[in-house]
Amino acid sequence: MALSPAVARDPYHSRQISCQGYLRQDGLWDIEATITDTKGYPVSFYDGRNLPAGEALHEMQVRLTLNSQYEIVAAEASTEHSPYLICPEIAASYQQLVGIKIGPGFNRKIRELFKGRAGCTHITELLGPMATVAFQTISSGLRKRETAQPAVGERTGEQSRLLGRLIDSCHGWRSDGDPVRVQFPELYTGDAATDS
Repeated sequence: MALSPAVARDPYHSRQISCQGYLRQDGLWDIEATITDTKGYPVSFYDGRNLPAGEALHEMQVRLTLNSQYEIVAAEASTEHSPYLICPEIAASYQQLVGIKIGPGFNRKIRELFKGRAGCTHITELLGPMATVAFQTISSGLRKRETAQPAVGERTGEQSRLLGRLIDSCHGWRSDGDPVRVQFPELYTGDAATDS
């Protein structure tokens, strides 16, 4: 169901976040993300620069390269547009991600590494969605590669363990729902007689 019709209004702020996952020819995985903020009105900066309405106030990009065990083997960040001229200086700091595994504790670790002036709020904000895209890209990509079939069906033990952690993480993955009944019958908690 779509949102109800909106009241007449003027645009003030827009944020777009885009994430993509890729299988590289060398067998590694690239996860790329971009965050772009625009204003619906002109902005004047502290140093006298002016930004016309609709042009990028923030535009940051991140590429993480991972192996199939979800370990980050390369990381780079870039600030293309920012309100402050010093913002691009922090991008190199995100190379600290190399060696970190995406999994339990990942969000805590990035908060520790890039807290306050040690990071860029916008670049750091991209890392959460990138972790989700990494999981979705690699887990389904491995199934597709191993089975030469679309990314459904049989899983490795590690994939089953990771996917099993999704149970009860949202409404769609509730333990008594049909997706769990079909994909994880051993973890299904609903009444089989009434769900059939």
